[in-house]
Amino acid sequence: MRPDEDFETLATYPDPPVEELALALAAELRELDRDATLGRLDELGEQLMALVDAGGGPEMEAWACAELLGGRHGLAGDRDDYDNPDNSMLDLVLERRRGLPIALSVVYVAAARRAGIPLAGVGLPGHFVVAHFGASPPLVLDPFGGGTRVEVQAPPRLVRPWSPHETALRMLNNLIAAYTKRARIGDAIVAARLRLVLPLPEAERARVAQELVSLEARLN
Repeated sequence: MRPDEDFETLATYPDPPVEELALALAAELRELDRDATLGRLDELGEQLMALVDAGGGPEMEAWACAELLGGRHGLAGDRDDYDNPDNSMLDLVLERRRGLPIALSVVYVAAARRAGIPLAGVGLPGHFVVAHFGASPPLVLDPFGGGTRVEVQAPPRLVRPWSPHETALRMLNNLIAAYTKRARIGDAIVAARLRLVLPLPEAERARVAQELVSLEARLN
């Protein structure tokens, strides 16, 4: 797997790195420097590794993720312009240190994996968080809130690791809504087409295909 592979190619892999999928998604909509962004994530991973004490366990590892990313680097949610499409672009989120919950979660997951920490994104109704699955129950952090620990009120079955494909689909859903709201229908169509290269259940595929048709009709 090469980090310069396009979104359609990466989507064919069973478990692509979520940050590479997110960057390939963004690259379909605007120019960006993938190598520079991956380099920043590598640096965060190294800093995280240096912060974690050997044998500290899940509590220490979860604390280190929040301390480094939310504390020292100030990554948090954009409360002023929440649905701005920039908040879904991984490179811009790293640069601005602001973003949507799901994009911030990708940063946490990518940095943690580089440090050997089993963190994963978790899609909850109306919110996206990360959880350390080396603990039972999982230790949940809210990247939008600066990495604060949260107690999840959702049923335990919902607190599960999300796959990169599920994460990309939700990111694309957010972008389609943001672009449509801003009458950027051409960009919304690009994002809608990308959804169809993801592995989707047939019912979901039919739904997003119909949404694409509806968007395309708005250009005619």
